Amino acid sequence: MALIVQLHEGAAINKCALDQPRLSIGRSPKCDIFIDDAVVSSEHAVIEKIEDPDSKGAVDYYLEDRNSTNGTFLNDEKITRQKLNHEDIIRVGWVSFKFIDETKADPDQTAKIHKSWIPGVFYTKQ
Repeated sequence: MALIVQLHEGAAINKCALDQPRLSIGRSPKCDIFIDDAVVSSEHAVIEKIEDPDSKGAVDYYLEDRNSTNGTFLNDEKITRQKLNHEDIIRVGWVSFKFIDETKADPDQTAKIHKSWIPGVFYTKQ
């Protein structure tokens, strides 16, 4: 299964499972993911779950802009329709999401924390 995680300043603040064939994102309250922001169109973008005909049981996810005023961005590139890959960053208006494909993620991998030369500041190399 896959999901998208809403990000705020790099931290995950919300998540939404992609367990239905189509997930709409926009300013309309009818959208599956509602974004209350004037720079977001009513139905700004959709994520579609499509079964891969060459592989039994495998699915691909596609992000499609729905003729929004300000565009939909995937990894800082404006797109019309694009296949999603694990850890892609989606931006709709000022809101960012990370696409997580749990079939590609390694839950056993943990990032190592490093101490910087600045007191109290730590970082990861990722």
